[in-house]
Amino acid sequence: MSFSFFPVEPSGDHENPFDQRHERQPSFEPPRDEVPVLFPASEVVGRGDDVVIALMGARVYSDGIEILLDRHLRRGGRDAREWQLAQMDFNGHFHMGERSPDRLRWGLALGDGQHLLVDEAFGMRMDQDPSDEGPAPHTVRPTGGGGNGGADEYVMHDGLWLHRLPPEGPLEIVVQWPAFGVAESRVVLDAGRIRALAASVRPLWP
Repeated sequence: MSFSFFPVEPSGDHENPFDQRHERQPSFEPPRDEVPVLFPASEVVGRGDDVVIALMGARVYSDGIEILLDRHLRRGGRDAREWQLAQMDFNGHFHMGERSPDRLRWGLALGDGQHLLVDEAFGMRMDQDPSDEGPAPHTVRPTGGGGNGGADEYVMHDGLWLHRLPPEGPLEIVVQWPAFGVAESRVVLDAGRIRALAASVRPLWP
């Protein structure tokens, strides 16, 4: 008696993976069905000997903002091996399991006194209890990005998604990166101007 090498497929309907629809988690990502309004800004947030971190503006959505940031690394006096290692360190900043005090750290200070850290649990404010059933807190999370470079320089493009529009008042973007000589630095934006732009957000699809 011979047996088939392949098991018998069970009969009945199978779930088609293409039938599964993406359900947005608002605290994780911006809306995919909106055309955001650009908040213009161009300012150096932090600087080290061979690193510059620059704010490149923000995309304003109906329920939050995506802050756009560029990180620039120059080779300086590094030899080929040192330059390769520097680029690897430059790329590895969002390894959440690594808690080195020299790592890249981002934070936001909101006009109502909230302080949010990107590498804290779920990007919640520093004193927020995850089990708190009160009003939904503001959260901040990295939105990924990409980078490119060559023999003498390297650039990374980052994003920070702040869920819920910031309250009126100053919005401070804070950074430090001791590994690359960037001391705690910040820039301040007018959250009122940002909030006003949200009224001009339009749906992507009619």
